Parts: sequence; C-alpha cells; structure tokens
Amino acid sequence: MRILIISQHPKPSGVDYHRLVIPHGNIGKNNPSVEVSNINEIDSAEDSFLQQFDLIVANRFISKMGDQFGLIMRLKVLGVPYVLDLDDDFRIPEWHVLHAASKMQGHAAKIIESINGAACVTVTHDLLQRTILNETRQKKVYIVPNGIEPEGQFDVKKCHFTDKVNFGWSGSITHFDDVLELYEALYSLYSDDSYEHKFRMVYGGYENTDNTSKAIAGVLSCKGKAKDFQFTTFPATNPFSYANFYDYINVALIPLRNNRFNNMKSNLKLLEAGFKKKAVIVSDVYPYSPDIMYGWNCLTVKHKKDWYKQMVKLIKDPARIDELSLRLYEYVQDYHMDKVAQTRYEIYQSIL
Repeated sequence: MRILIISQHPKPSGVDYHRLVIPHGNIGKNNPSVEVSNINEIDSAEDSFLQQFDLIVANRFISKMGDQFGLIMRLKVLGVPYVLDLDDDFRIPEWHVLHAASKMQGHAAKIIESINGAACVTVTHDLLQRTILNETRQKKVYIVPNGIEPEGQFDVKKCHFTDKVNFGWSGSITHFDDVLELYEALYSLYSDDSYEHKFRMVYGGYENTDNTSKAIAGVLSCKGKAKDFQFTTFPATNPFSYANFYDYINVALIPLRNNRFNNMKSNLKLLEAGFKKKAVIVSDVYPYSPDIMYGWNCLTVKHKKDWYKQMVKLIKDPARIDELSLRLYEYVQDYHMDKVAQTRYEIYQSIL
C-alpha cells in the first residue's frame, strides 16, 4: 500500500503531527509493505505523481488551495481515493476567535464538501462520528482515537521542580475562555498564606509577543497576584518538543467549557498527561468524560468552585498525586500508538 499524506513538511501543525505524521509513520514502521510519503498540497501535483498512490489522506480539506469540488472530481477520474480525517467540529461558533475568518472563507461548506467526496472519514470519538453522519451525506465514518507514541518527548521523566505541587496548563490562544475557569481557584490559592510555598503554577505554550498569550498569563498569575516563585512560563515550541512542558509539572489542569464545539474536541490533553505519568484535574465534560474513572485515574470538576477544592486536596495530600498519575498512566496504554495506528491501517485495508 502506498499512502500519501497531506501535511506541512517539515514543520507540521499540531493537528497534522498527531493525526497524520505520527500515525502514518507508525503504520509504515510496523508494516513493511506500506510506503508513506508526505506532500504539502496536491492541487499542483501532476496526475502521474498522484496515480502512484493507493490512498491519499488529508485533514479537514482535501484541497489546500480552496477548490474542493474540482480536486475531488480530478481524483475520481484518476481513480485515487482519499480519506478525510477530522479531530474537531467543522462549524466554528460565533464566540470563537477564528469564527470571522472561517465564515469569510466558507470553511464549513468546504469541509463538508471534502467529507462528502471522501472514500471514508476518520474521527476521534463517537460524538463527532454521529454529528458527521447526521449533518453530511457521508456514510462511512470510522473512529480512530488519538494515540501517543511513548518515546522522545513522551518519555517519562522526573519533574524538574520537586519541592512542591506543580500545577500546569498548556494550550494555544484559542483556549482563553477555558483558562478563565481557573481564575477564581488560583486567586484563592495565591491569596492564602498557608499555601504560599506549597504550590507553583506553570503556563505551557507562552508566546511573549502575542497579546492573547499575555492575557492568559494574566489569568493564570491572577494579574500579578502570584509571587515570582509561584508562577512561571514554558515557551511555545513545535509539535516535536512541546510535551517537554510536562517535565516541569506533576499535576495537569484541563479546563473545558461545556458546549458543542468543545465537546467535539479530542481527549488528547488527558492522553498527553497520562503517558507522561502526570496526575490530572479535568472538567467532567465530553470528550474527557468517557475516560474518567471518578477518583481513580483523575480528579474531576463540574463547577468552577471544584477547581479550588481539588487543587487543595492534592496540596494537602501529595501522595495522592503519585497514585493518580500511576493509574492514569496504566489506563492510557490502550491509546498506545501501535494499537491506534493498527486500527487506522485496518480501516484503509477495508476500503481499498
């Protein structure tokens, strides 16, 4: 099988890294008869080049130049099927920072067009699967969850800070509203002298030239309420090294507001923390709720006030952190990339 993936090379986006580069690299590594190639876009590729491949795989759009219909028809004539991969909602809500640009460029309609023309669609979980089945003409939608290849940046290492509980949040600027969920809890912790030297907050993905990133830092430090030794940042980096952030924390905070768009996201943050053997406090909403074993593999939050309660619980009982991190580490092994990539490969075999 010759597979062509469409992703930015050599600097893929985070989505391309997790949904295209790493999974297909794993398929090629574990299946000697599979050859995987990478290209930035196929719109300008020669017909003879495209016909070398048994399958093309893309994320969100098959055409990176905008002409979904034209490219779909061209591939049909050439007899080269494609798989479209989606890891979140194709409709951007009005409150989202990318809504205006997405609406202006007609992204939702273009993604739906790409969905309808695909030999099949792969998604991260059942809620996204049902949405595509209900809102498009595509009838072949398969679940391929995110997975982690536990090597390199995902090797388990000891926390660089060992003198206190190190909470951490990592993410892009699109998660500003989710981070706001933490403000009241952190403010209360920073204000209590009895906890002054017992915890630290680490912000991963900080970009000192971006105003929204600075605003997130403001939320997580409570606008300077945090003392210098209570708050620090880990700079934004690339998809091949960003997980090194977890080496500076022992408890990952995963806040997520409960709405359609967020519910369509994947459980990736939970998997990252689990494979890095970190404890987790997480919002009890989709996409995380199916993986939550209450009080056993993580601590959960239903209301804003729960963030403070759960954080204090771990500050007062640090031994619980080790218990939670070990259990989550054991739990997420079902998401090992060897297993997940094999599921994807078997789907490809079934459609060819």
